[in-house]
Amino acid sequence: MCYRWSRRTSFTVVRVSVVIPAYNGTTRYLEQAILSVLAQTCADRELIVVDDASTDDTGALVQTMPRVRYVRRSQNGGQAAARNTGAHLAQGPYLAFLDQDDLWEPTFLEETLAILEPAEQAVVVHCDGYQVDEHNRVLEYDAAMKHPRSITQLLRGGHDVATSGSLFRKQAFDAVGGYDAQLSIWEDIDLAIRLYGPGRFIHLAKPLYRHRLYGHNASRDIPSLRALEGRRRFLEKHAPACRAGTPEADALAQDWAVYYADLGKHHLRARARQQAREAFRHSLRHRPLNFKTWSRLVRSFFA
Repeated sequence: MCYRWSRRTSFTVVRVSVVIPAYNGTTRYLEQAILSVLAQTCADRELIVVDDASTDDTGALVQTMPRVRYVRRSQNGGQAAARNTGAHLAQGPYLAFLDQDDLWEPTFLEETLAILEPAEQAVVVHCDGYQVDEHNRVLEYDAAMKHPRSITQLLRGGHDVATSGSLFRKQAFDAVGGYDAQLSIWEDIDLAIRLYGPGRFIHLAKPLYRHRLYGHNASRDIPSLRALEGRRRFLEKHAPACRAGTPEADALAQDWAVYYADLGKHHLRARARQQAREAFRHSLRHRPLNFKTWSRLVRSFFA
């Protein structure tokens, strides 16, 4: 059992370690995220905020808040690396990660822990959530079980293990090496795939977290080159698990088609027409009947 010093008692047992990675965010959202952890009905927890070498006043804000352990990385390494730093310092046998823009309902830890703790075979409990705007207004319900269509869903048995909506058994997290810091995107999906197995995931059909969509963190039609590179690395990493003739192989082909189509759109916007045409042709090799990709390929000759 792990312990930390508490001002209220001699020792407090840490059951859950919470990690928030932070980097140059809107500080009022980070403050709200921290307060949502401090308001949890589960008191046997510690909160570690990992500053991923921010250049704004993130550190100044966090260090004014009570009951928060602040850790600053010397170099920016991305969210996966920051989460791993926090997990390495964690004292509790259970781990939860909250993104700096997101929020928890007050009973998130209590309810997920009550399910995971007695379920010895399980390694993750994940719940449903809400997509909210910058004013915390609900945009849509986000269900954590989806019909498997993409390679990412097939390799997780349909489980959508959102980072801010999951509680992990730390021993299992450590056993698979934590997050892959080489991935700039989909590192949470990659972790779930490596953890997945029969009976190891438990879905709680209750919205206990809120994922904030606004400005720079909202999804865009054309991903950045950094995001596309991360997606390519992810697909290359998991391609060996997709044997020819299986649903996984078919889904992988579809995901490659989407990747190359998005890469083509990026090049087309940058007026790199030759590179755009090459990307669209690659996409059509995987998905030859996609009308939108054909139309973009034609447009690349005249744009």
